[in-house]
Amino acid sequence: MEMVETAFLLSVRKLLRDSSGGILLAVSGGVDSMVMAHLFVKWLETKEGSQMCREVVIAHMNFSLRGAESDRDQGFVMDWAHEHGMAFYTKTVSTLDYAAEHRISAEMAARDLRYDWFRSLCRTHGLFHIAVAHNANDRAETMLLNLVRGTGLRGLCSMREQNDMVIRPLLEVPRSRILEYARENNITYCVDSTNQETDFARNKIRHLVIPILEQISPNVELRMGKNARNLQQAQLLLDSVIENKRIACATPQGFSIPCLIREGHVEFWLHALLSPYGFKEAQIPGISESLLGQSGKRHLSWSHALWIDRQEIVIRPLTEPRPSVMLDYRRIERTPGFIIPKDSKIATLDADKLQFPLKIRNWEPGDRFIPLGMTGFKKISDFLVDQKIPVYEKKDIYVLCSGNDIAWVIGWRIDNRFRVTSATTTILLVHQKEAVPGSLPLPEDPEFVPE
Repeated sequence: MEMVETAFLLSVRKLLRDSSGGILLAVSGGVDSMVMAHLFVKWLETKEGSQMCREVVIAHMNFSLRGAESDRDQGFVMDWAHEHGMAFYTKTVSTLDYAAEHRISAEMAARDLRYDWFRSLCRTHGLFHIAVAHNANDRAETMLLNLVRGTGLRGLCSMREQNDMVIRPLLEVPRSRILEYARENNITYCVDSTNQETDFARNKIRHLVIPILEQISPNVELRMGKNARNLQQAQLLLDSVIENKRIACATPQGFSIPCLIREGHVEFWLHALLSPYGFKEAQIPGISESLLGQSGKRHLSWSHALWIDRQEIVIRPLTEPRPSVMLDYRRIERTPGFIIPKDSKIATLDADKLQFPLKIRNWEPGDRFIPLGMTGFKKISDFLVDQKIPVYEKKDIYVLCSGNDIAWVIGWRIDNRFRVTSATTTILLVHQKEAVPGSLPLPEDPEFVPE
């Protein structure tokens, strides 16, 4: 018991660093998250905890993967939160539908859905941290999965105690100690029946591989955690070395070949320097052969073209940027006879739902919105694929942002959250104009600002 509480206290003191911000606890109802929630409640009752943390809220996502069992977990966590006087937030999602729509695994879909929602809650309620209950066994399992998947050094670093807003105060605690602590403190929790199945890769690692490794080396999960921390330090050092190489070899057009091949390890440096431009590991040997070959041979990634010009690697975007998008706008009061324009270059938005000033920027990988007529989020990259927009035109797509939300993929589709409804009283009409010499990228009005 002392080990669990000591590890937790050491972790929160290090991770929060005298912060008085709020914390969102991601609670599934399983033993790990219920022990974490119990420890936070106990800590908040101390002078230190009350000073370092102004608020703790409970968030539970129902992934709709286990039928009645998922609903049971949701009710269990809700009752626990109310019993302890904590704010409780829950959301039900169709994980399998999301996974099919985005062509990803259910595990990846669940991760995307929950962290997107957690961050949204933090923005809404002014919370500083997202606490998740990953433990030492989870870290060891992730490390092994990444090893067999060939994700490289960065993947072997596995989980970190802190990744941006996400903190993991139980990462140094083995699962066996968490179970023991729950028994000794009469902490009730839900059991996920699928955790015992070996249909999934992680469960195979958990139930078949880790026990054998434990026979070879007791406390293997803690030893692997130490290895992960050492590898994280190695990765940080390597990142620094790569950045120095990038600076040393950079030219106005791309990279100097003599600088790049100096001291050897050419394919390593090529991969390190070119991956930010979308070039894959499988392309590196071919690019390496081109370095000393005939000038002019081109290699393409999804976003860039690369060719050799004498002693230089030249890199160019597949499409040159166009002038910034031009917008015109006006506010109008909604009248009974108002008809929404069907022109795709005009966005008809509920002005009262918008957060001003609005911002215009290029869309970015990972951007999402709820297309008009839909109820769930869709990645803009997938939306553009559905619209059959050629790759070379995608970089010219702009978005109109209301706070952290995308209100309009300009010229294509507004976000369903900002649509005009029967309750709308004030409308903002935003019109996309053709760029002409001397025109401004944004209206001369404080309601619009550049990103």
